[in-house]
Order: sequence, then structure tokens, then C-alpha cells
Amino acid sequence: MGLRSDSYYRQIAAEALQRAEIDEPPVPLEEIVHSVGIPLRTATLPAFFSGAIVHEDGLPVILLNTARPEGHRRSTLAHLLGHVLIVLADPHARYPRNLQAEHAEADLVAEELVLPEYLVRDQAFKWFNDYRYLARLFGVTEGAMMERMRSLGIIKRQGIMWDY
Repeated sequence: MGLRSDSYYRQIAAEALQRAEIDEPPVPLEEIVHSVGIPLRTATLPAFFSGAIVHEDGLPVILLNTARPEGHRRSTLAHLLGHVLIVLADPHARYPRNLQAEHAEADLVAEELVLPEYLVRDQAFKWFNDYRYLARLFGVTEGAMMERMRSLGIIKRQGIMWDY
């Protein structure tokens, strides 16, 4: 597989969101998992274990630890779904073998799945850039919402951009 830009991986997530017709936060990750035909299995496992992609009858299955807090489960599910979507988008891609680059790619897809640019911009406009409220609305931490709004240019280091 050749080098890919961040926008390539964000586009993979955007296409999955579009196919699932997601137009309001929080993004129902389980619906996207089911829409791509990947079984989701949950189990109570030791606290050190978050989740994994396992194989049943040669097909991928997402395994998620229900003993972890809700926010952690969502981010784990988004990350694992990111790996699956990358493989579905590129027939030469493989599931990760613990290489940092492969996880960074899945993290980009996961961020776009949980905090899609079009929804963050839309909701930030509706709620006057209130990152605390938006964090609750999207089911993420305030820090994650603040960082996403900064990366989109909605919030600058000096403060919020009031351009409406």
C-alpha cells in the first residue's frame, strides 16, 4: 500500500457516515459496524483489555470489553472500526500487526467517525461554540472536543472565533 494522506483516511470515515445517513450527534457507532456487516461481540473481560478484532470462520469480528467505561468503549470501537474500514477501502491493506503507523491511520478514521467535521461545524454554529456542551452532545471529553475544534479552526489559541 502506498503512502496516504490524512485526508484519505478521514474520507474513509466520511463515506461510512454518509452511507449510514448520520446527521445528528452522537454518532451511533454500532449502526455503522452493523451497516458494514461486521459482527460486534461484547464480553466482560479484565480491565487491561479494551477490545480487539478477532476472526470467526475467517471473517473479522469486533470484540469489545464491557467492563471499560462508556467513553473508553466508544473510542475503542471507533478505533477498531477504523481498522475494518481501512481494509474494506483498500484490498491491499491488512489488519494491524502492532505497527504504530497502522494504529495512527485507524486513529484518524476513528476521530472522524466520533467527531465528524460536518457535524462539529454544524453543532458549533448552533450552540455558539460551547465546547463543554458539545462534548456532552458528542459523548467525548471536553479536551477532545476542544482539540477537534482547534484542528478545524473553530477555536484559535487566543479563543473562540465569533464570525457569525
